[in-house]
Amino acid sequence: MNSQNTILFVINKKSIFYVITATFILQFILILYNNFIGFIHIKSIVEFIIRLFYGTFFAGIITLYLFVLNIKTLNQLNKKYGWKEALAKRLFVELFYVFVIGVSGAIIITTVVQIISPYKESFEWILFINSVIAFIGNVIMMAILESIHFYKNIQESKLLTETLEKENAQIKLETLKSQLNPHFLFNSLNVLSILIKKDTAKAQQFVDQFALVNRYSLDVIDKPVVELREELEFSKSYLFLQKIRFDNSIISEINVDASKLNYLVPPLAVQTLLENALKHNRASEEHPLLLKIFIEDGYLVVSNNLQPKFNQTHSSGVGLNNLKKRYEVLGNFVPEFIITDKEYIAKIPLIIQE
Repeated sequence: MNSQNTILFVINKKSIFYVITATFILQFILILYNNFIGFIHIKSIVEFIIRLFYGTFFAGIITLYLFVLNIKTLNQLNKKYGWKEALAKRLFVELFYVFVIGVSGAIIITTVVQIISPYKESFEWILFINSVIAFIGNVIMMAILESIHFYKNIQESKLLTETLEKENAQIKLETLKSQLNPHFLFNSLNVLSILIKKDTAKAQQFVDQFALVNRYSLDVIDKPVVELREELEFSKSYLFLQKIRFDNSIISEINVDASKLNYLVPPLAVQTLLENALKHNRASEEHPLLLKIFIEDGYLVVSNNLQPKFNQTHSSGVGLNNLKKRYEVLGNFVPEFIITDKEYIAKIPLIIQE
């Protein structure tokens, strides 16, 4: 997870309540401690309550001031400067803001108190001391916030990793199930039985290509990506089987530059798109189904002419949804599916091999 894209906190009633509560507890402890060491002398419970209220009020104001501005500063820094990408610049800018926020808060609260109840000591000296204390306190507050920030990011990263692993396992299962489609197996065996009687040479070719299709499906199931070269070779074998099945009522055109063959795609992605086209469209010698595969603007495009089947049942969209999920696991990649008057166009992102 990139921390610079992470918003640290949302300032809400709950966080403000925690700040005020922490300030109250700290004031309570400080007053008791100062009374114990003899720095102050509390004569009654009423005086203690007044000191506690007075201290909490002004300390609460300065603490909230620091807290709110620190949160806003961290949110902006997380957007602009990541710890890994710009460590030195991040530290310098953050320290500068910590100083400005702390000192400005000290100046404001010291001036307000001076107006309400003038200090016995020199105002300039008190202002200096309060500025130093506010700066040190703000460094501590910012360090605590950063620690919480890193802890939250680690927890979110663990959760995201676990979620992606579960999704990836589910995607693999769904993909494997789709490859062991009983309809595909039945149709292929039916075609093979016919070929054995008519054309033994072609039957042998069919068996070879059928074996390649199934072996490839099993070999790549655990791979997140494969080279486009492998995927297209597999697609040719898959199309060979389908052309035999549909009596050459399918025309395919693969036009991919050799220099692009080392790009990466999820395994079986092209077959998913080809299968989708065959499932939803008619194919005959009079009206052949034209399947085109080419590259355009960083996408692998698989298109087909629209020839919807009559009385077509509603599609569950499992194959395309599975493909979208696989791209989500890989990163910020989004396939596109476009329907025009004449064509169905599927565009899947090509991933550059690092």
